[in-house]
Amino acid sequence: MRRALTAIAVVGALLLLAWLLWPVDLLCVDIEGWGSIWLPLREGQKLQLTWMHSVSDIPIREVFTVENHRLILMETHNQWFAAGLGEIAGRGRTIAEKNHALAIVDINEPSNGMILRIGSRGIHHTIKVGDISCDLSSFAPHKRAWFSVRLAPRLWYWLGNHCSSRRRQ
Repeated sequence: MRRALTAIAVVGALLLLAWLLWPVDLLCVDIEGWGSIWLPLREGQKLQLTWMHSVSDIPIREVFTVENHRLILMETHNQWFAAGLGEIAGRGRTIAEKNHALAIVDINEPSNGMILRIGSRGIHHTIKVGDISCDLSSFAPHKRAWFSVRLAPRLWYWLGNHCSSRRRQ
């Protein structure tokens, strides 16, 4: 009986270890002078980057998806085309939304390695993946951030920094 229990415990521990080491897609946001944030993703899942336009003070929402372990920009949404926003020939199509808002859809632009200069606290550069929301501006304003999808052991998510971390330098 003792041998059977030991064998079950060993098999269970090995299965847990295999599950923790199994590679999964993770969104990695490397923040200059701060460290990395890891967020769980899965193929086809959408994530959003929202922020307030620094000149026009309008909310902007960019929608990305994960395809073949890559981050792909799919669409952008805003109330109007403020400075630095708008159409680029051959890059998606513009559609009207409720309340005279605009969206550019069907962008389908690879964005792995995207670099973002995180705005001040009032800009609220925020990443939303599933139920997880992370306001980068609240703890890393004016820092440079690199976004990428990485295939990494599931364990990295639990060992890495999370949005609730408020470690500062």
